[in-house]
Amino acid sequence: MRKILNRQILAAIAAAAMVGSLTACGGSGNSAQTTAAPTTAAAGAESAGTEAAKEDAAGGEATGETTLGITPLAERTTLSIGFFAGSAHSMPWYVADKMGFFDELNIDVEYQSFTGGPAMMEASADWDVADVGAPGVLNGMKNYDINMIGISDNEFNTALFVRPDTDLAKEPENPENWRGKKVLLNRGTTLQYMFMQYMTSIGITDLEAYDIEIVDTAVGTCLTAFQTGEGDAMCVWNAFACAAEEDGDVRVTDIGKMGLNNISGLCATKDAIENKTELVKAAYQAYYKTWEWCQASDENMEKAVELFMESCDDEGIAVTETTAKRLIEEYQCMSLDEMIASMTTEEDDRNGSGTKVTNATNQLFETLDFFITLGNYTEEDRQTILDKGLVNASIAESLK
Repeated sequence: MRKILNRQILAAIAAAAMVGSLTACGGSGNSAQTTAAPTTAAAGAESAGTEAAKEDAAGGEATGETTLGITPLAERTTLSIGFFAGSAHSMPWYVADKMGFFDELNIDVEYQSFTGGPAMMEASADWDVADVGAPGVLNGMKNYDINMIGISDNEFNTALFVRPDTDLAKEPENPENWRGKKVLLNRGTTLQYMFMQYMTSIGITDLEAYDIEIVDTAVGTCLTAFQTGEGDAMCVWNAFACAAEEDGDVRVTDIGKMGLNNISGLCATKDAIENKTELVKAAYQAYYKTWEWCQASDENMEKAVELFMESCDDEGIAVTETTAKRLIEEYQCMSLDEMIASMTTEEDDRNGSGTKVTNATNQLFETLDFFITLGNYTEEDRQTILDKGLVNASIAESLK
């Protein structure tokens, strides 16, 4: 198996969607050398038919049971994944790969790995499916007609940090303490969304009036620069946020504390949806069912943490076991049934127009509507997403 290392939905909604039916159960990218890795056997798999299924898959046959209960593809096929390095919402891909779940499905995996959404979207010709924060999803929709086919996370660990023993650490809610400060963050991402929302919450609606400068900085570079004394504050996420705390930086706020919706999307290219439909369907099921597998036992969860740490190491992102466990504990992924419900259950558009949209669309639009207020997107862009059906429920519908 080749590897290329370029590197909460409400229960009521799910219950309502299931009545009467049964379901089938933002920055810069980092690149690295292409590396090869052998397929890892599905150690600890509980399905009695696992090994038989893998033997069938290796021979190109689509017969036998699989650990996740997903029907294998008829022919051996390669799935290219846009992989978000150091993020828990990419973890299910890696676990499914290393535990042999993809192998059982007759699927080989390639990774195109990134640490920011814009770069991932710019390289969308190189992948079939991807997981990325909402700003990255929106960028992909506007510039590359990328489709969101599910939600992969609600990233609470997206945080604002300042140095200890500073006025910002002692009284961050005082607008005057922010005057003339430089803030390191990756523009056009959820980090900017979170920071601007915090500024608004303390009464700062015009950064220029306070001479606050945002220094556009890639996430990994951001942490390194802050450690060497650059900037007065920084915004980072996931493993980088945990590293900042370990360094003694003060967490002022984060997405979770602010009660914001901060989804990440499961995306697919238009070409993959149209020409690799069965592959995308299998990958979609594998993603959510792998997370269900992780939650099925303490042993499985321990394996997930181990493999998450391994994936971070592959990407050159240093994480401790404590950090890895924390990131997995904070990971907000739905079950397959919940995800299908979110993608197919309609409700009123959050803008009050009376238009019906899916629950998943409204979750994405919370971020979009904020960026519209900043001038990054327009109401026309919003309507285009609806008109083109870029929140695409076709994969979820096919699995109902």
